[in-house]
Amino acid sequence: MACGGCVKRRAAAAAARKVKSENDLMGGYANLTANQINARLESYKRRYCTACAERYECDYENYLKCKKSEQN
Repeated sequence: MACGGCVKRRAAAAAARKVKSENDLMGGYANLTANQINARLESYKRRYCTACAERYECDYENYLKCKKSEQN
């Protein structure tokens, strides 16, 4: 049976994974260059926006609007 310390570490790791998933594009980083943001946006669109009609015209501002509409 696991000790109390192991259980606490496991719970903390699970909480950290949830926080990272909320920041899909930025990855938890506040200061990224424009090239890094564009590269991450292209990867995100390849994975999650395959059926989107506006995929090729999408930029970071449209990404934020789309994320807000998904949350509501």
